Amino acid sequence: MYGDELADIGDAAAAQIELIDKRLPAYLIHAGMAGAYIGLAVLLVFALGTPMVGTPLEPLRGVVMAGAFGVALSLVIVAGSELFTGNAMIMGVGALEGQTSWAALGRVWTWSWIGNLFGSLLVGAMAAWGGVFSDPTLVYAVAETKMTLSPLELFIQAVFCNWLVVLAVWCSFRLENTIAKLVMIWWCLLAFTGTGFEHSVANMTVLSLANFLQITTGQAAPAAVDWVGMAYNISIVTLGNAFAGLVMMGGAYWYINESYKVDLPNGNPHSGTFSSADDD
Repeated sequence: MYGDELADIGDAAAAQIELIDKRLPAYLIHAGMAGAYIGLAVLLVFALGTPMVGTPLEPLRGVVMAGAFGVALSLVIVAGSELFTGNAMIMGVGALEGQTSWAALGRVWTWSWIGNLFGSLLVGAMAAWGGVFSDPTLVYAVAETKMTLSPLELFIQAVFCNWLVVLAVWCSFRLENTIAKLVMIWWCLLAFTGTGFEHSVANMTVLSLANFLQITTGQAAPAAVDWVGMAYNISIVTLGNAFAGLVMMGGAYWYINESYKVDLPNGNPHSGTFSSADDD
């Protein structure tokens, strides 16, 4: 049923571990690009949202900010880069399909996360010292909320978030048309940002930016906003994002596809060889 998509995802997983084995610095740069692309989208979101605070347009701020974030995953997928949250599904499928190993999953998750962090910190620091935000009020408010949620709240919201993000990635493997891919990316990211769910890589930029702005603007942030709070948020959100990609998406579709191959009691087996077009 989903054999073609799972095979393509498995190939993508194998390609990543091959690059890590051949030239780790190149892979880290590729992952750093993903962190930077997500960070650039974060800057856009706050650049659009900050001027709307305290104005008659403020009720529309959430929609505007959520709608703008679609550029993040659009850049990651169309331009090409390695995003940890997408790899949560991709490497899981690769291991389940036997095209990579579970050890390879751990390596790719680790190095893509580190590369994403580097790209995110770079964008956050450049924005702070570049004077992109003279008014850090909205950034501080969002960062404070993220740093003060309970562990259970963070985990569940991270699961919801990456369920939607990886749905966009999954759809990109099922679709051939670039416009169709971009539409699905936009809808899935609108759902996650509009509801305020937690994305580990986006938070790397948001929370580091809040910390950097305290230095560059001299405006104190709420007491909860600090580097410890950032580490607290991202550590739990990373776990929730990984769980969603591996279990809610990759594992679920793999299990469905494997189950479709099982022989039926009447002796007629499902072949599992239908293409995407046959599903429509």
